Amino acid sequence: MSLAGAIQYLAEQSRQAGQPTDYLTGTVTSEDPLKITIDTTMQELQAQSLLLTEPVMEKKIPVLTHKHYISTLSHMHTCPTGTTSQALTGQYLGEDSLVSEGANTTLQGENIVCYEHGEALPVEDGYIILNRKLEQDDKVLMLRVSSGQLFIVLSRIFTIQGGG
Repeated sequence: MSLAGAIQYLAEQSRQAGQPTDYLTGTVTSEDPLKITIDTTMQELQAQSLLLTEPVMEKKIPVLTHKHYISTLSHMHTCPTGTTSQALTGQYLGEDSLVSEGANTTLQGENIVCYEHGEALPVEDGYIILNRKLEQDDKVLMLRVSSGQLFIVLSRIFTIQGGG
């Protein structure tokens, strides 16, 4: 390395040391293992140098179904010789429902849907996905710390469609 190159390198290191944090944007280039690129001239950031915050980690809640039992049914027949024994005693399984016990009965049978940005959140394998995990091509906002040794992934970046 030339003397001018060494001086330039030291000046850049000094500048970076004076700014211990920087906001950056990046693009997820790999999901597993997680890799993010911030500049096409730089090497991808590897999972061990990425600290994920809650908004970019997968968060899901189960869509629980529970069963309703009908126990108020009874059935008898009257005939000339008397009555039959009572039938339909016990409990009988009704349809599955997505509402809690004691909830307003007008909600019975309606779909439970969660919305974000006016869009229904996806349901996968019996879970409502509140936060999906980072996926390839996601744009993220990051904070560079420890002189560029660690990067905190703060959030996904969304672009607004349309406008006007």
